[in-house]
Amino acid sequence: MFSAGGDGGRRWPELYPVMPIRAPAKSNKWRPLALCLAMILINPPMISAGAKTPDPWIVAAKIMRNEQESATAIYLKPGLVVTAAHLTVGWTADLSVHIAGTVLPANLVKEGEFEEVDLSLFSVDDPKLPERVARIQASLCQAPPWPGDPVIVVDYTNATRSHIVAPQVLPFGFRAKFRTLIGDVASTGNSGSGVFDPNRKCLLGIMSRKFVVGGKDVAKYFVPASEIREFIPIERRDQVLIN
Repeated sequence: MFSAGGDGGRRWPELYPVMPIRAPAKSNKWRPLALCLAMILINPPMISAGAKTPDPWIVAAKIMRNEQESATAIYLKPGLVVTAAHLTVGWTADLSVHIAGTVLPANLVKEGEFEEVDLSLFSVDDPKLPERVARIQASLCQAPPWPGDPVIVVDYTNATRSHIVAPQVLPFGFRAKFRTLIGDVASTGNSGSGVFDPNRKCLLGIMSRKFVVGGKDVAKYFVPASEIREFIPIERRDQVLIN
């Protein structure tokens, strides 16, 4: 048996119910993330790379409609917030973005579709962001990841480690389209979370869905940075940094 869909999305709840986000069991391999997690607890949206690099370089956000429904998102300078499209279907009014304790009105810039490009892009008034956020130069990764590469998966409340897995974990017919995958399905953030390269300090992609083969969770797919860049309107595309 094989199925795929949004993990926590609203379009196909019969495929994937919302998965709880929980921290992995403690172990020595989590020590490099200690500062990240500590900063999340103090100031959820801003993540630091590690003890030797205290300056934050990731900004997680929360998009809300009518201050009730919410979706995890990632902030990209200047003034752009990106998430998974299936989380915000029909969200066009009464929108706000929560970043680093600040709530700003938000506008829908562009909405994709789950089966095409699972991205939605919103804008906020950049000058109104806290200075500590405004000075962060969040960037998209230019080079694609390779199987085995370490990643950090970040949502509005948690940061967890994972790694890239090869498309060969999927049935043959899905490998060409869904090439950007991570393991650790149960312990990492859900749709809208950012997948980051901890070495280059850039955004690899936005979490979109999980894959189940034979009743077992095998991988999560994220929309890659190259598609995020193409999705950004051309008049703003060059304003987003590439690393």
